Amino acid sequence: MIKQAKCAAVALVAAALSGCAVGLGPNGTSLSGDFDAPVGYRQAYQAALDQAKLCLLGSGAYHVQGGLDQAAHSGRLRVVANLVDSREMARVEISAAGPDRTRVHVQMWGRSIWDAKAMRAMHDAVYFSSPSCSVYIPPQTGANPDAWFHIKQ
Repeated sequence: MIKQAKCAAVALVAAALSGCAVGLGPNGTSLSGDFDAPVGYRQAYQAALDQAKLCLLGSGAYHVQGGLDQAAHSGRLRVVANLVDSREMARVEISAAGPDRTRVHVQMWGRSIWDAKAMRAMHDAVYFSSPSCSVYIPPQTGANPDAWFHIKQ
């Protein structure tokens, strides 16, 4: 009985550690892209925050960190694992490019709920100030809605 408990404990630790090997990292593959949005940086940050809370937290194993830097007219948010804060699954960096214009950088892990669909939804949430877990605004005829981001190897 004790041997089975030890085996179960080792398996649990191994599973937990393997879960730590996911997320954004210097050697990991991820989706990454930049775009400009026709909104102020505070409005862009709030839309990104609402989007992350609505769509990127999964079943509660993740939370959002970040905030605005009023002096720098910028903001940053990260979706990170509750168990291991250093594991980012998504990151959104925002900086003012004018009174009603914001530069946005989005990076996501590229798997599960942090995939190309989530990248498109984050873009639309910030650009149109309307958070939604799916894209509901059709692209312009002939436009590629994925053209603004790429897979980072």
